[in-house]
Amino acid sequence: MTMLHINETWVNADKGYQVGDSGWYEPYTDDLGRLFKAMQKEYGGCVSKIYLDAPDGTCFPVGWVFQKRVKYSDCNETYLQETWVSYRQVKD
Repeated sequence: MTMLHINETWVNADKGYQVGDSGWYEPYTDDLGRLFKAMQKEYGGCVSKIYLDAPDGTCFPVGWVFQKRVKYSDCNETYLQETWVSYRQVKD
């Protein structure tokens, strides 16, 4: 049996550094369409896909990049947050 696992990485796109990483975990659904819609609602518009190059020269999608403007936790300024959501199938 295979299960879907995802990893979320948050980036401050204005300053160019990583803010945090969730580590790999099992989401509430294995449905990529449903997961995409939930992530888009939480993290903003999808601006790109994440691809992995295969040894045979082809590539395939393994995630999405979402963007939205968020407020810093310690002041009233905002920054452009990118959330990179990668997914993979894991055998049980």
